[in-house]
Amino acid sequence: MQLTGRIFIILSLFTSATTLADPFIEERNFVVEAKLSILPRIPVMSIDTFLEIEDEKYEYKFSIRTNNIVDFINNVNGDGSIIGIIDEFYKPLHYKYRYTRKGKEKFVEIKYNDSSISELNLIPEPDKNKLTKIDNNMLINTIDPSSFFLNILNYENINNCEKTFRVFDGKRRYDVKFTKEDKIISDNLIYCKANQIKLGGYKIGEDEDVFASSDYIKVIYYDNSKKEFYGYEANNGAITLFINEVK
Repeated sequence: MQLTGRIFIILSLFTSATTLADPFIEERNFVVEAKLSILPRIPVMSIDTFLEIEDEKYEYKFSIRTNNIVDFINNVNGDGSIIGIIDEFYKPLHYKYRYTRKGKEKFVEIKYNDSSISELNLIPEPDKNKLTKIDNNMLINTIDPSSFFLNILNYENINNCEKTFRVFDGKRRYDVKFTKEDKIISDNLIYCKANQIKLGGYKIGEDEDVFASSDYIKVIYYDNSKKEFYGYEANNGAITLFINEVK
């Protein structure tokens, strides 16, 4: 073999190894719109995200800001982060979210160990006597709400519109169940519909915040080779929320 050929192979191997070691970094921005009954959509929030992946590990940072104050949506401003691993889909190991809602500062921290929750910190602590009960076995194999959002940005993570996500936000426990029978392909878009099944941690005898409870959820993707995220829709009574990416 010629010397130049050997040098080329060595350089190719070195370049490939270097490329594989480089982290993947992605910033994405979203706008949340709300629609009340027959009124037009109103932009109410912005979500800015930063994702870094390296060696099957990831860090996800997000910032939520209320842009327009409306009577039927609570004012929320917060910052959070997730550290986790990629094992078929995004699985959190450490979730933190510090935010202000209705003028009150709140904090949620969840640490995971395999399929269970090893540590839960909530400020302030909720009064469990006012909430529906959550059993310990209900917390097995759960993910936080931001990890749920991160996962649905990738069509492959919802298994062709047939997957159930077990979500726990520190207080509420619910399932988001996508069913293949409700999958619709129309106008070059794929609509994956899910039901949000409330299981525990909800206020007894009181209405929940629109972000905490949905009559239905739709995640929409482009019907192309990449199946890119197109939008998110969730309905709660007369209020419908939309999340779209800012290009």
